[in-house]
Amino acid sequence: MRVRGYAPATPCWSEYVAADQGAATAFYCGLFGWSADATFTMNGRAVAGLRPGAPGQPSAWLTYIATDDAAATADAVQDAGGGVLMPPTDLGPAGRAALLRDSAGAVFGAWQHGTLAGAELNSEPNTVCWSEVVTRDGTQATEFYGKAFGWVDRQSELAPGLEYTEWVHGSRVVGGLSIMDERYPADVPSHWRTTFEVSDCAETMTRAAALGATILMPPMDVGVGTYAQLLDSLGGTFSIIEVVPELRSW
Repeated sequence: MRVRGYAPATPCWSEYVAADQGAATAFYCGLFGWSADATFTMNGRAVAGLRPGAPGQPSAWLTYIATDDAAATADAVQDAGGGVLMPPTDLGPAGRAALLRDSAGAVFGAWQHGTLAGAELNSEPNTVCWSEVVTRDGTQATEFYGKAFGWVDRQSELAPGLEYTEWVHGSRVVGGLSIMDERYPADVPSHWRTTFEVSDCAETMTRAAALGATILMPPMDVGVGTYAQLLDSLGGTFSIIEVVPELRSW
């Protein structure tokens, strides 16, 4: 689905941070059929970012939240108990970015758009369709994001016995909250997770494995589709979902 803009307080852009740009490009272009230049593109439209990480820095997906004022958002994050890792910085005509952390340490960005509003395609196969906070303390996360962005938590039942917390801003669902359980090693910190829509979960899993990915969570029915979590060839985590036909926008 083509997107022309994002409302403030809405996740708008996902960026992969990796010291080995060549390996990152090979994996994700091979998996999703993307092209890569300054950004990852599909059919000539920007779908995600790619940025070099420092030597030794773990590879990871970074979620950016749209804002009309990156400086004001940085202040709001600090007032809510978070921190500023990179102050608002002009990135040429594309826009202005800040690198932030929430009160539990999960890192994310704020994006004040210029010529780039965010992902130009989403919620179709091989594009980002969902962003969620993964943490051990749901109450702390709810308090932080409520104060920093005005988000309200809402419980939903994706399938019988499978409850999930959604973030709501105004009348819009903007993301989710996932609680780490005993399946997560104790040293896994709070983080943001990026989910990509795919047309065939099983086929995508097979292709990912051939490219060097590891399965963290095998495919499971989550009501809205078939979902799986993976570790890419560089050690970055991500998830995929094959949504049920009635929810497809393509």
